[in-house]
Amino acid sequence: MKTCIRTVSLLVILFVIFGCRNQLKNSAPEIKDVESGSKFTEIANQLLQNEIENPFSISLSPTKTNFYIPALQSFAETSYNDLWIIIGGEVAGFHGTSNNPPPFSASVANDSMWVIDLKNEKSYGIPVPAQYRNALAVTNPQFYRVGNSFYLCGGYTVSDTSQTRFNTTSDYFFKRDAPSFIQYVQSGGSSPALNQVFPIVIQNDFVRVTGGELIVDGNNFYLVGGQDYKGKYSLGLSGKYTNAIRSFTLQRSPSGWSMASMNSLVDSVNLHRRDFNLVPYVTMDRSLDAIILGGVFTKENLSYNNPVYISGLKTGKPSITVGRSQQKCNQYSCAVIHMSVLPGTCMIYGLLGGISYMEYSSSTSGLVIGDNGVPMPFSNLIDFIISDGDSSAEYVQVPPRSLLPGYLGSNASFMPLAKYSSESYENIIDLNKVFADTLTNVNIGYMYGGIQSNGPTSGTTPKGHVNTYANPVLYSVNLTLKLDKAKINNEQ
Repeated sequence: MKTCIRTVSLLVILFVIFGCRNQLKNSAPEIKDVESGSKFTEIANQLLQNEIENPFSISLSPTKTNFYIPALQSFAETSYNDLWIIIGGEVAGFHGTSNNPPPFSASVANDSMWVIDLKNEKSYGIPVPAQYRNALAVTNPQFYRVGNSFYLCGGYTVSDTSQTRFNTTSDYFFKRDAPSFIQYVQSGGSSPALNQVFPIVIQNDFVRVTGGELIVDGNNFYLVGGQDYKGKYSLGLSGKYTNAIRSFTLQRSPSGWSMASMNSLVDSVNLHRRDFNLVPYVTMDRSLDAIILGGVFTKENLSYNNPVYISGLKTGKPSITVGRSQQKCNQYSCAVIHMSVLPGTCMIYGLLGGISYMEYSSSTSGLVIGDNGVPMPFSNLIDFIISDGDSSAEYVQVPPRSLLPGYLGSNASFMPLAKYSSESYENIIDLNKVFADTLTNVNIGYMYGGIQSNGPTSGTTPKGHVNTYANPVLYSVNLTLKLDKAKINNEQ
């Protein structure tokens, strides 16, 4: 009964406070099912009386590590049984807004594969296999894990080892077996055989994409947005945007694995995006929809602020609906926390930093556009997007609540603790598990890597030169449900 009470109470939080409008399309618990005499009765009462606008709060604190963790940004990652798998990315900071020095030097590529064991304070790193050097030492690839299978494709890289700067987009697709990969890296590359670590390797122009996102539902693979950047990076030169959701399946024949059922849903207006956050939405039947949050660049070189809702993933025939809400902050690819209570109801997405259309001004105690006129500054904000899959609401965490401990999060990752993962999807946190024992300061995971800037605007500024770098600090991410604890405790 306690689990039911907890679920109902958290649903009250989502329905009443966040104003999602299209809830419980089939059936779900009602508020009257809350058991009297429980601390969750008082939580429900407070929320129903609108005594607090946004009860969730996130804080970050540096975590001291006594072992080596590589400082990277724009990498591919997954957490498997609380072991982190890290591939690709860069060891440098933001590439800059000038060509002096030339950006995307080949020397900044992460050419190692890593397994991080935070619990036992150990890290294991080995060079990427020579035959896949240019397909795995990539920056900004697309990736996704389902069970033991960790998929990766695309990314910006070098065409061959003679190149001194990145100059092409990879056309490789990999399936990696996560347990075999971990064993391979921990053994120093001695076992198992490489074809067990990478059981599927396909080369196809259909996945020649960087800065997009990959999501998988059943046998259907979806490559959302991004671009094909050809040649060495040059300021003002864009790649060829896909403007599409590309879908495909995998098939096996005597000659090996290949892609099949390749189709594209093209929308040159609403899907002309890269470097956004693609977040999963779990439907009532536990299948996946998805939402595009943010992305760049509009014709004005600004962010896209309206969400795009993607449905039909389980059928292999996706469709999109463009939302009307306008996201104010953290539109660029950043560390994202996916949180859920019950399939088919509101989900909460915590966006940690990145690059933002608006920033917090201490002089006005409010949000302002840009950094003193400079558009799209690096962010020190924590942003909540709450969505029911059809509509969304945004809550920006501003003082007196915590800001981030710096201008962080761009191209970083949130690594959740396995014990809080939902039953169906390991990368989605189940809030029923998080708040099972306490409402305050629960460590739900870590923010790893990404770009750190010494100010909201990098490069040469009126206040001097502002540096950026791949963030070497690991941050503990803590979640709090802010309610009147005195009233709750009086009921015990």
